[in-house]
Amino acid sequence: MNNKVLKSLFISSLALSYAVGAAECSDVSETIANKLENNYVIPSTATKLSQLILSNTFITGCNDLQSSEEIAEFMTSELNKIANDKHLSVVYDPQWVNELKTYRSSAQTKAFSDSRAMETPTDNYGFKKVEMLDGNIGYLDIRAFSDSHLGGETLENAMKFLQHADGIIIDLRNNFGGSPFMVTSLASYFFDLDTVHLSTFESRENGVLTQTQDWTSPYVPGPRFKDTPLYILTSSNSASAAEGFSYAMQSLTRATIVGEVTAGAAHGRRAEIVNDDFILTLPTTRPVDPRTKDNWERKGVKPNLETSSDNALNVAYAEVLNTLIKSKSSNLHLHEWVYPLVKAKSNQYQPNQSDINQIIGTYGERKVFQNNGKLFYQYLDDTAFEIELLDKETIVFKAFTEARLQAIYKDKQAIALKMLSLGEDARVFQRTM
Repeated sequence: MNNKVLKSLFISSLALSYAVGAAECSDVSETIANKLENNYVIPSTATKLSQLILSNTFITGCNDLQSSEEIAEFMTSELNKIANDKHLSVVYDPQWVNELKTYRSSAQTKAFSDSRAMETPTDNYGFKKVEMLDGNIGYLDIRAFSDSHLGGETLENAMKFLQHADGIIIDLRNNFGGSPFMVTSLASYFFDLDTVHLSTFESRENGVLTQTQDWTSPYVPGPRFKDTPLYILTSSNSASAAEGFSYAMQSLTRATIVGEVTAGAAHGRRAEIVNDDFILTLPTTRPVDPRTKDNWERKGVKPNLETSSDNALNVAYAEVLNTLIKSKSSNLHLHEWVYPLVKAKSNQYQPNQSDINQIIGTYGERKVFQNNGKLFYQYLDDTAFEIELLDKETIVFKAFTEARLQAIYKDKQAIALKMLSLGEDARVFQRTM
């Protein structure tokens, strides 16, 4: 094939690509503009977005692109220069369009709904872990907020497991959102029979803005925790419904938020089919807190106690124990026993060899020694137990938790070890070598 033919084919290909891109830009922009104008949840922003996407500057910039993927990315980027909305996007995905059309046929919708009601999901409806931590503190790790009619029984069982907890920690650090109905169900456990206004949802469709109030339920299946100290863990990944629960409980001063500022994705969206190739993820609803008259969109939920996501559990754990100690809880001795250990962990102390050398030595019939990089405590010729420094003063046994050691210092030198045992008087062993 000669160069003239190749050149001709190349130019024809460019022309065809440009024509397709230009046609897509014009048609897609017009459809999206109409959907935004009539349905985007904030009317004033909706008008700006619609005007932008129909402007000559926007169309010209779009026409310069060579692929549908680039067009989708360009539109998403430009729209969010105005909206800055984490739920607003244009997506090129013909397969998704086809699946959405199939699902939205009435017969498919009913079949899909029936199958969901019958399924037993491998993710346990988002409930990852429930356990009792030392000190009688309940811990609940939720990775997603499933629909209440699906995950409600799992929630009920989790709350029954925690019913005797003195304090509760709910971990939302890996929760990307889900159903607002599950948020309401969970929140209802932490109030009494009097219903509480959690949020108002504004929804916009065909230019009409409606409001729906969300209140806690006067009934929950199982125990209530209206006076139980509640701490919620967050990370920069906590989003949407996870933020909704955190924001409402913080606004109501019902919970203490510990961790990182959340993602800042407040708006609820739905998938709108643009044509056979493109989908618009369109924010049509938003929560408005009745107390702050605002939400967490673009800002995120700011923790009461800000710390790294990795350390959030230790910090919250220490804080809930400290709160219970200050309130002279019925399990005071237990909380006082556990608190120093958890507080030491929350400080993220990293022992160095100098600190270790300070406590190595003989304390009468007892000794602390190091072997192969590990630290041990031994009484006479009994079995040596491996120990660990949580900080310079706090030393724990790795094999059991019923006892621990406390180093006593004078002039930066450990002069004694104090043996602490739960429910027993402390014993002090003076350093002899």
